[in-house]
Amino acid sequence: MRDYAKVSPRFWLGETGKELRKAGAEAQVVAFYLMTSPHANMLGLYYLPVLYLAHETGLGPEGASKGCRSGFLQL
Repeated sequence: MRDYAKVSPRFWLGETGKELRKAGAEAQVVAFYLMTSPHANMLGLYYLPVLYLAHETGLGPEGASKGCRSGFLQL
């Protein structure tokens, strides 16, 4: 396993990955998207309407909302 990556492989194998697996596939996609989103600024702040998230991840509006509610946002 490599030691360095922009997104650490431990993301999937550590506590974060375990909790995300419990939350479901939508939560995993949203988490990875939030780490790599083109809409974040250098402070880590986002302007991210749910429709952007839905379109760019392919989850659809319901899937994107479900992924967000799985521990990231209150919608």
